[in-house]
Amino acid sequence: MDQFSSDQVPVPDAVVSVAFDKAWGFVEKDPLLAHNLKAVLHSRLRTYLECSIRNGERNTLNLANEAIRNLRAELAPSAEQ
Repeated sequence: MDQFSSDQVPVPDAVVSVAFDKAWGFVEKDPLLAHNLKAVLHSRLRTYLECSIRNGERNTLNLANEAIRNLRAELAPSAEQ
């Protein structure tokens, strides 16, 4: 049983790259994430994108938005009320 077709293997890297660029344009200017190191933001953003791709998402805008939501939930400071 063939688990990978020839067109499935290269797609995730291209999709991650495009989604990363879309998300990074927002993340790098987000005041809620400004206190984090750039390397941490890069790493976590890529991790979230790859996770969504493993779950079957391929739409780059959906990938970017979900990764941003997850990044903010993890790394943005909690609002004290």
